[in-house]
Amino acid sequence: MRTLLLLICLSASAALPAAEPLHLLIPAGPGGGLDSTARAIGNALQAGDIRAPVSYENMTGGGGGRALGYFVETAERQQDSLLINSTPLIVRSLQGLFPQSYRDLVPVAALVAEYNVIAVRADSAIQSWPELVATLTRAPRSITTGGGSVRGSLDHVVLVLALDAVGVEPRSVRYLPYDGGGKAMLALLGGEIDVLSTGLGETLSYVTSGDVRVLGIASEARSDQLPEVPTLSEQGADVVFANWRGLFAAPGTTSADAAVLIAEVEAARQQPAWKQSLARYGWSNLTLNGADFTGYLERQENQLRTILTELGFIR
Repeated sequence: MRTLLLLICLSASAALPAAEPLHLLIPAGPGGGLDSTARAIGNALQAGDIRAPVSYENMTGGGGGRALGYFVETAERQQDSLLINSTPLIVRSLQGLFPQSYRDLVPVAALVAEYNVIAVRADSAIQSWPELVATLTRAPRSITTGGGSVRGSLDHVVLVLALDAVGVEPRSVRYLPYDGGGKAMLALLGGEIDVLSTGLGETLSYVTSGDVRVLGIASEARSDQLPEVPTLSEQGADVVFANWRGLFAAPGTTSADAAVLIAEVEAARQQPAWKQSLARYGWSNLTLNGADFTGYLERQENQLRTILTELGFIR
């Protein structure tokens, strides 16, 4: 009955009725890209009176594996919950770090695509990407890099691709992994690392505050939010890579219930609150639902399998 009522409301272009509470499970700590995206879509759902209240749970551990395993293993109790995840889900599954993959979940909707940036503290002696490359070429152990994911996962992969493209041996460069972009940013600001590979959205507020400077972005064109920052491709590192973030329902979710969830997310996308979040974080809207999202995941899995094999991160 609830499914029928929701679809009738959608077809009439009316506001969706308030529904039961929704719980969002976030496989990373507060402050990073997954956390920000979860709270942005949750805020849009509540602002539009689509789902309310929306609660959030940050579950760290195992590079996201703890939350994934918990969500799959307790699927019967997760019927009013969604797991947010991103590209590292595919990376870690390919590497065998997770026994589960996106195939053990029900893909609901891709939400955003975010490009990685290479950043330093505002007071860093490193003034540009070419200068960083020159320093790493001369003395690779003199610089400590880091990111919000384990070695061989997204932040590290983008950095490795960029360094490899300019002739720097990636394995000679020190990389420290952190559990989420928020912790990685704190490591940069605190001086634990000199260079950070992370998402654009996790960096913008620190650029605005004058604490961080971006050396390059792994996008096809310059960002509207940071038009003065050249792409990595402009600076000789031909690297373009976007990190998706999306929502998954628990195993066993019926196609009818998945359709309701998709309709709710689509309604949330129309809310001003969601559009404001896209602008605030520099995210690109990635509108892929259900089977289209699954097809996208399959294509990226094939792409990443090739890249990771060539880089030696999987066999």
